[in-house]
Amino acid sequence: MRMTFAVTAIGAFIVFLAVVMAVVFIPGLVWNPPETIIAHPYTPEQERGRVLFYSNGCNYCHTQYVRYYDTGLGPISQGGNYIYDNPMILGSERTGPDLSYIGRKRDEAWEIQHWKDPRSLSPMSIMPRFDFLSDQDLKDMAAYINNLGDRVAAEWMIMPPLPYAESTNPIEFKPVELTNQDQGWKTWTDAGLQDGKITYIVHCQTCHGDSGNGLGTYAGTKVVTPANYKVEPFKSMPDEQWFWHVSEGVQGTVMPPWKASLTEQERWQVINYIQQIFANPVERDPAEGDPTGQYANLTNPVPLNIDTLEEGKAIFIRECWVCHGDAGRGNGVYRSGLRPIPPDFSDSQHYNSFTDSDYFWRISEGLPWSAMPVWKERYSEEDRWKVVHYLRVNFTQTEDRPVSQAEQVYPSGYLSAEMPTTLPIADVLADGLSNPIPVTPSWAAGRSMYLQMCAHCHGLTGIGDGWDATGYLDVMPANFNSETVRGLSDGDWFGRVSYGIQNSAMPIWGEWMPIEYRWNVIKFLQETIVQKVPSGTSEAQNPAPIPSAYTGVVAPDYVTLQKQLFIDEVGPISTTHGADLYATYCAECHAADGQGNGPGTTSQGIPGPSAFPTNMSEQYIYWRISEGVPDTFMYPFKAMFSLGDIWDLTSYMTSQGWGQSSWIPGGTASKATEVSYVNR
Repeated sequence: MRMTFAVTAIGAFIVFLAVVMAVVFIPGLVWNPPETIIAHPYTPEQERGRVLFYSNGCNYCHTQYVRYYDTGLGPISQGGNYIYDNPMILGSERTGPDLSYIGRKRDEAWEIQHWKDPRSLSPMSIMPRFDFLSDQDLKDMAAYINNLGDRVAAEWMIMPPLPYAESTNPIEFKPVELTNQDQGWKTWTDAGLQDGKITYIVHCQTCHGDSGNGLGTYAGTKVVTPANYKVEPFKSMPDEQWFWHVSEGVQGTVMPPWKASLTEQERWQVINYIQQIFANPVERDPAEGDPTGQYANLTNPVPLNIDTLEEGKAIFIRECWVCHGDAGRGNGVYRSGLRPIPPDFSDSQHYNSFTDSDYFWRISEGLPWSAMPVWKERYSEEDRWKVVHYLRVNFTQTEDRPVSQAEQVYPSGYLSAEMPTTLPIADVLADGLSNPIPVTPSWAAGRSMYLQMCAHCHGLTGIGDGWDATGYLDVMPANFNSETVRGLSDGDWFGRVSYGIQNSAMPIWGEWMPIEYRWNVIKFLQETIVQKVPSGTSEAQNPAPIPSAYTGVVAPDYVTLQKQLFIDEVGPISTTHGADLYATYCAECHAADGQGNGPGTTSQGIPGPSAFPTNMSEQYIYWRISEGVPDTFMYPFKAMFSLGDIWDLTSYMTSQGWGQSSWIPGGTASKATEVSYVNR
């Protein structure tokens, strides 16, 4: 047959019809997938909302189908999901999120507000406003949207994709018989947990931290803070979730896909370690025994001198103090949740018998069944021996302190530093950041930082009698009320806070604390701790007490507190423990009898608080312990105390006659105990 134009056109038309029949009509006639639970007939409102959805072009940016490789969007779409859709509007592009399973994830009010003004709820959204639609149109669209997918809330973590679904930990903990010998290392290593710890220290510790709280030495550089394994959802997270996230990383973060460099066995071992030590710890005895093998009978080969101590201190502050505390008492800021708790090096009965080998072995290999890192993976043998010297000289005091040969010299750039000016941030921004300066130091932030980081050594009023120093440290912390301190310049303060005091336990805070934090503390020290009253004057010898802050009012967020509710729903309250807390943290200023002339105040020429009123409510006492009193030494102790601690202390104070029992709204109460409230 001759291929004329007509023949070619007719043939092409026949081919086109065949393709249309094969692709459109025949599938439409034979397509009859089983109905899924996702499919549902539309109500009139939902059907109208569906028409509005595609007539307004929403499907141009939002798809409604989930492919095999779509992590986190939901189950893979099935044909039976769409049997009530005619026509199907699967969408063409994912400029916005897929909506296959959006039903019930947000409520009607949210959806309507989002359509009216997208930027009010999603500041980075590029979706146009649909506020021209009527209220009924918006309600119908919301009815359609909120009935898509499985129609359940999403208060769970993203489900793992198929390759990781139903993964279970293949490493078994085999039962062992109890013996009279130390079993810590054997059970720990047999379970692969030492290998898991080493993997954690090498690959995970710099982000997730020694204590697993997501605040490692590199964490502060991350926009997305690394995971804190001590809290939910990690405490109850199933194995499949663990294995997926460790293997593939976490989208939107710098969590790496460790399947690229760790074997499956190594990934499960590190998961085991994290679960045992951080997510679900148990109070265990490490039962480590004594140093053996290459660690037996070692002596420290590094000479003991000031430089060695300073280098050991720098490592300790950078890596160890967050668990062990800067005074070595085991109360570091990140120790919470660790089991067993970090040791108290002041326990002479335990540590007086420790040799160089004991310290070096534990620093190098860690302890079984504990979070103590394997520091041989991070620090050289020489560095580890320097830390041994630092511990023995300053905390266990089982080595003689070297004699300082010369006065400490601070870098000139630190000594010449001045307190950042009070130039408003708005002015800096208006200048186009051509001359950026540190943010103006905050007295309030400095007060909170001083309480958490400094008061335990320097004392609540700064006279050097902190609860972790007196009777424990052989080089006592500075008394900020002394004449030698009053003349320090901004640069002097900045150098000492940043570099510490050599041949002492005063930390090198420049190894851990951001510059802004250091200036905050210095501002608080200069304006509050360092006294302005000249010593020797009558005013210094007999300072007037600070007037009581009690006026009978309570902040609104504390007025409904009830001790009995805490007892019923949380646990018992211990007045005995409250007495211990009072002796440690309160008597310094308020005195043992509550009269306000504690040893850290009047005897030092520092004004003390007034005597406690006798009609304070428990709500008031709890409020002041938690939030402190502005512009005074009464710190916000909620930064240090648990809710139970505050109730224990409150209960003790009321038992001493410094307060009244809880007033129950609606009940009977005398005028003296009624509680009004005030906005703070």
